[in-house]
Amino acid sequence: MGIVGPLAILVVVVAAAVALRRRGRALPAVTTDRLRRAARTTRRWRVAGFLAGVIVAVVAAQQGALGRGLLLAVPLCALCILAGVVMGELQVSAPTGTVRSADLEVRRVRDYLPRRLAGAVAIATALLFVVLGLTTATGSADDLGRAGRSFARQCSAVLSGSTGPWPGSFYALPLGAVVLSGLLLAAVALGRVVQRPRQGEDPTVDDGLRRQATEAVTAACGLLVAVPLAGVSLVTAGALNNHVCPPAGAAVVVPALLVLVPLLVVLSAWCIGVLVAPAGSGRSQPAPAATAR
Repeated sequence: MGIVGPLAILVVVVAAAVALRRRGRALPAVTTDRLRRAARTTRRWRVAGFLAGVIVAVVAAQQGALGRGLLLAVPLCALCILAGVVMGELQVSAPTGTVRSADLEVRRVRDYLPRRLAGAVAIATALLFVVLGLTTATGSADDLGRAGRSFARQCSAVLSGSTGPWPGSFYALPLGAVVLSGLLLAAVALGRVVQRPRQGEDPTVDDGLRRQATEAVTAACGLLVAVPLAGVSLVTAGALNNHVCPPAGAAVVVPALLVLVPLLVVLSAWCIGVLVAPAGSGRSQPAPAATAR
C-alpha cells in the first residue's frame, strides 16, 4: 500500500526525536552499590524482554492464518517487554544487614506514571475495545464459513453485498485475549515496581529508577494497543468504503478511522522512543563531591 512508506518514515522520525530528547535528560547519579545493581539488573531484563519480543514478533508475523499472526506480532512483542520488566523487578530484593532503617510512606502507581503518555495509551485502549466490539457484533462468516471475516448487509429486498476481510471475531477474539493478558501483566508489573523495597538511602535515585520502569510498562502497553488498532482501523475503513451499499454512518466513520491511523502511528513511535532510550540514558548528573572532615 502507498500509505505504508510515509507512515514508516513518520515512525522513524518521531521515535528518533523522542529518543534524542529523552537521552538529554539528566538523572541523579547512582550513589550506592545496591542502587547500581538494581539499575543494572532491571535494565538488562528490560533489554532482554525487548529483544525477545522482536524475535517473537518476527516469528508470529510469519505464522497464523489470513494475517492473524501479523496482527498479533506487535502485541506479543509488548507482552515480552512487560515480562522483562516483571522479571527485572522480581530480582530486586530488600536490603539486608544487621542494622536497617524503615520509613513509613505510601507509594502509588499514579505518582510514577508518565501522565501524558499514560493518558494517550488509556484512550487508545478504550478505542480498541470499542472498535473490536462493534466489528465483532457486525461481522459475518465469509464464503468458507469463517466467522467474523466478512461484513455483509442486505441493502434491499433484491440487493445484498459483503466485503472482507473484516476484523470480526476471527481476528478480534485472539487479539482481545492477547491485549487483556498484556494489560493484566502490566498491572502486575506496575504493582511490583511501586511495592518493591527501596534500595539504599537515596530516595531520589530510587524513584528515578521506578519512573523508568513505569515508563517502560506504559510504552509497552502503548504498542500493545496502538499498532493493532491502527491496523484494524485501516481494514475497517477499507471494507466499509468498498461495500456496495455501506451503512448510513460510513460517511463519518471511514474518515474518522483514517484520521485515527496517523495519530496511532505517532503514539507507537512515541512508545518506541521511550523503550529504546530511557530518560537520562545518555548522561547523569555528577555525584556530589565528598566533603572534607
